[in-house]
Amino acid sequence: MELKESERVELKRIVNDRIAKTIIAFTNGAGGNIYVGIDDFGQVIGVDDIDGEMLKISNLVHDAICPEVAQFVHIEPIEIDGKPLILVSVEPGDEKPYYLAAKGLVPAGVFTRLGPATVPMGRRDIRRMIREADGDLFETRHAPVQDLTFEEAAAFFRSHHVDFSKERYRSLGFYARDGFYSNLALLVSDQNPYTLKCAVFNDDAGTEFLDRLECEGSVLRQFEDALRFLRLANNLRSYFPSETRIDQRDYPDDALREGLLNAIIHRDYDESVHLPTLVKMYRTELSFTSCGSLFGITERQAITRESSPRNPALLALFHRLGEVEAYGSGLPKIWKLYEQERLQASIEAEGSFFSLVLPNINTARNPSLSLTRNDGPDLRGGQDAFEQLDAMGALPVRVKAAYDRACAERAEIERRQIAAAAGREVAPERLDIRIEQMRPTPVEDASAIQVTGLSNGESPRLERFLISFALERDEFSREEAQEALGVGRDTALKVINGMVDDGALVKTGRARATRYQASERLRLGDAATG
Repeated sequence: MELKESERVELKRIVNDRIAKTIIAFTNGAGGNIYVGIDDFGQVIGVDDIDGEMLKISNLVHDAICPEVAQFVHIEPIEIDGKPLILVSVEPGDEKPYYLAAKGLVPAGVFTRLGPATVPMGRRDIRRMIREADGDLFETRHAPVQDLTFEEAAAFFRSHHVDFSKERYRSLGFYARDGFYSNLALLVSDQNPYTLKCAVFNDDAGTEFLDRLECEGSVLRQFEDALRFLRLANNLRSYFPSETRIDQRDYPDDALREGLLNAIIHRDYDESVHLPTLVKMYRTELSFTSCGSLFGITERQAITRESSPRNPALLALFHRLGEVEAYGSGLPKIWKLYEQERLQASIEAEGSFFSLVLPNINTARNPSLSLTRNDGPDLRGGQDAFEQLDAMGALPVRVKAAYDRACAERAEIERRQIAAAAGREVAPERLDIRIEQMRPTPVEDASAIQVTGLSNGESPRLERFLISFALERDEFSREEAQEALGVGRDTALKVINGMVDDGALVKTGRARATRYQASERLRLGDAATG
């Protein structure tokens, strides 16, 4: 077992008073593990007196640290490479900041983690942590600017059909305790000094610049402008593994939305106003970087529906507007989307910054594909091109399934032709085995499910396509269905609403949060035809 020091791992050769500083740093941050009996180079030395050393650590926990942290610290003996060690597991505390009892709430007594090092916390961060512990959050405090207007916010509320009268300012959290505008009002106002910058690069080094956008004004307008920019930059790739075209965006639209919302809502606005929230689209990944580390939770907790909002009133505002469906659901939704694509999103929390990184579904697999060109096998090419793409592992999940089916179908046709030329009949049981071995997609499996909808000649084809589209995913938006069908907004809505009325689809949410999913009847019908 190889261990290296990191932001959440500390190696100690022996027990000494410095362990208390590391425990304080972990409880003030996202937690971590201390291994006693391993030197700084990762060499396992072992511990001679396990019971005596564990008692020393327990005494440090109880006597040297304030407030009480015992409930967040677990001390146990372990064995690595046949040698006895001590593992000290530390969870994030809920009464931050923690400090050395002999020093008090000063930098010499309060510690945090900076990469693999335990360092004193600055006075500004100590004050901020104290305010947060007292419920004195940034968004609830008196705004430094009071001459505020809300024209951009009013337009955003109107577009979401939500009332934005002055009578509602107080319930929205626009006033501080002293009756003046709060920092939340400042963030929503036209005078918001915090900015968001987007950039698109054609390479991973960030040297081949393509486009950029600087978003200013209300955070609501910033969200709207940045999302529009990202959607325009989100390339649509069309694959033709057979006679059927399969369209694949570089990034799931819901992942774009949730990633952007996460960057705006959970930013630490107590940090410098001159530091923008950054959104960078590279050749193979998209990163959202905000000021502030993870707020009271670990990376694992962040992706398992646990919510610890740094700006709860701002989160509530977006929720009221229908942009946030449920607290703590954003990152788990992103993780699920990428699990379906057999790719992995990631969280990078270092120092005072937090980044969410999303892989490009198309280019992350295909080294020949960039945002502006294709230097490899043609996505519209024939059998030879797709053989190369398949050998490279460059096919997205849906395209790979369609390609495998097309190969099996061609092989079956060839077998029939050979059998016919030889004057033989095709054995039905062999055909059944071949079909069973094929990896089916809902396009064929669901074709027997009849759904009534539009009366024109195209409706059955569109409905069959939408059935397969719905069965491939947990849920989808009207925009995603419209894009997949290749039709206009009204046509897409007619098809969708017809299928909702017939019980083939189930509608959830409202306004921009409206989603559709295959009904239980449709899924059971698909399973039966399969």
